[in-house]
Amino acid sequence: MAEKKNAASKNKNVKKTTNTASKAPAKKQDTKAKVNKPTSKKSIKTKEVKKDVITEEKVVDTYASKLKKDKKESRIKKWFNDLTLERIIIGGVIIIALLLIILIFVSTKNTKTKNGDDIVVSVDGKTITANELYSELKKQNGKNVAINIVDDYILNKEYKTTDDMKKSAENTIDSYKSTYGDNYEAFLEYNGINDDKELKEILIKNSKLTLVTEDYIKNNLAEKEMKEYYENNIYGDISAKHILISFDYDDDASDEEKEAKENEAKLKAEEIIEKLKKGEDFSTLAKEYSEDEGSKENGGDLGYFNTGDMVQEFEDAAYKLAVNEYTTTPIKTTYGYHIIMKTGQKEKPSYKKSKDTIIEKLVEQKKTNDSTISVKAMIALREKYKIKIKDKTIKSDYNSYIKEATTTTTTTNNN
Repeated sequence: MAEKKNAASKNKNVKKTTNTASKAPAKKQDTKAKVNKPTSKKSIKTKEVKKDVITEEKVVDTYASKLKKDKKESRIKKWFNDLTLERIIIGGVIIIALLLIILIFVSTKNTKTKNGDDIVVSVDGKTITANELYSELKKQNGKNVAINIVDDYILNKEYKTTDDMKKSAENTIDSYKSTYGDNYEAFLEYNGINDDKELKEILIKNSKLTLVTEDYIKNNLAEKEMKEYYENNIYGDISAKHILISFDYDDDASDEEKEAKENEAKLKAEEIIEKLKKGEDFSTLAKEYSEDEGSKENGGDLGYFNTGDMVQEFEDAAYKLAVNEYTTTPIKTTYGYHIIMKTGQKEKPSYKKSKDTIIEKLVEQKKTNDSTISVKAMIALREKYKIKIKDKTIKSDYNSYIKEATTTTTTTNNN
C-alpha cells in the first residue's frame, strides 16, 4: 500500500510539473505494466494537460494575429490620411491604364482572322480585313492620301507657322462667315470641312503653298529674263490727274439697264473732253464733274505712281501720254469712264534699283499665266527632301501625275 501511495504521490507531482512543459526524462518504474497501461489515470490526465497547452498556444497566436491586423489597419488608415491630390491622380491613372489594357485585350480578342489579320467589317459570314481595306483604298485614293501626308510634313519643316499666317487665316474665316451668314455651316460641309479649326489649318497650309510657289519661281528666274523685263516694262514714276464719270447702276440691273447707264456716262465724259478742247481748266472741271471723292477736291490729282499701282487700262493710257497731254477719248475701266491728264514723268530707275520690283512682277505674272506652277513647285520641294515611294501602285500613280502636270504646264506657257 505504501508503494501505491508513493506512486500516486509521484503522479500528482507529474501533473503539477507538466504545466511547466518540462521535458526531462521520467524515472524508471519497477513495473512496466503500470506505466504502459492505457486506461491508467496518469495517461488520461497527461493527454488532458497537453490539450490545455495547445489551447493556450492558440490563444497567444490569435492575439498576435490580432495585433498584426490592428497594426496593418492602422497603416492603411494612416496611408489614406496622408493621401495627396498627386497620389490620387497617379493612382487613378494607373487604374485607368489597367482598365484600358483589359478593354483592349477583350475587344481585340475576336477581331483577328486565323492568319492574324485585323478584321474591319464582317457581314453575312464574310469578313473584310485591314489588308483588304488598305489595298482597295490604295487603288482608289492612295496616291493623294500619301502625298498629302508627305506635303504636310515637308511644308511644316520648310516654313514655320507665323502669327501673320494665323491672323490672315482668321480674317479669311471671318470674311466667309460674313459672306455666307446662316449658310456658313453648309459651306463648310460642302467643302468637306468639319469646323473652323480644320479650315484654319487648310488656310495656313495654303499660305505655305504660296510661299513654296513664289520661292520656286524666284529660284528659277534667269538674269536674261529679268533684264528683258527691265527694258520693256520698267518705267519712271509718272503723275496724273483724272476726271471719273461712273456708271452708277445697281448690281442686279438688267443688261439693257447697264448698257444704257454706260452710254450715258460715256456721253457725259465726251462732253467734258469738248470743254477741255475749248481751253477750260482740267482741275476746275474735275472739281465740278468728277465722281472720284478721293481726288476731286484736289482737281483730280492722283500724285506719282508706277506700273501695277492702277488698273491696267488706266495705267496703259496714262504712260502713253506726254506730260500735260490728256486723253481725247474716255478710258473705260471697272469704275467708269476716265479722262486722264499726265502731269509729270520721272527718269527710269536703274536695273539694280528695279530688281526687287522686277522679281515681284515676274512672280505674279508667272502665277497668273501658269495655273499649275504651284504643282511644279511642290514636285521640286519633294525632290529636295528626297522623296522615295516604295509602293509600286502609288509610285506609278504619282509618276503619271507628274507627267500630266508637267505637260499641262508646258502647254500653258506656250500659249
